[in-house]
Amino acid sequence: MLAAGCSSDESAGDTSAAAVSTTQGSVDTSAECAAGSWVSTSMDAPSQAGIGDVTPTGGGDGMVIDMAGDGTFQIDFGPMNPTTATFVTGSQEGILETTFSGVGEGTWSPGGPATFADFDTVKATATLTLGDTVPPIFDETLTLLNANRMLGGQQVGVFTITDCSAETLVLTSPFPGGTIAITAAPAAA
Repeated sequence: MLAAGCSSDESAGDTSAAAVSTTQGSVDTSAECAAGSWVSTSMDAPSQAGIGDVTPTGGGDGMVIDMAGDGTFQIDFGPMNPTTATFVTGSQEGILETTFSGVGEGTWSPGGPATFADFDTVKATATLTLGDTVPPIFDETLTLLNANRMLGGQQVGVFTITDCSAETLVLTSPFPGGTIAITAAPAAA
């Protein structure tokens, strides 16, 4: 995952907008790029332990993302469709679904992270269907998910803007098993 300054060169140290635009020409970290209302078009979620490598095949659309010019932001996960991934183990087809629920609010800055202020207002759920639906892999608030499943001090709910243009916003966040990537388009006026 790219550092908060959107530079993959960690030794550079300078995360100013000028330095970032030189090293990452496709990422506009100015407030004008991300500020506005966005709606997710997809979300990539990593596989979970014991399932193997599976690729999402759909979902993750519908989240409403508001990035205000005053440095506040909100993600409403209520309208989100689950991200689904299908796989075959033995002769049985399996489905892994990952979804978020609730509303997360916090602060963001150009070239810096967007961070939820309260990790208890959002819940992450991962379920596995293999023949019959089994109990959720996890169904926890981000506070519990971060405490129980994240290593090295990383936190689900701390997002990096990894792509931003007039047509596309991509937010990434650490997640159990890897990284989630939310891709969004401008909300219809």
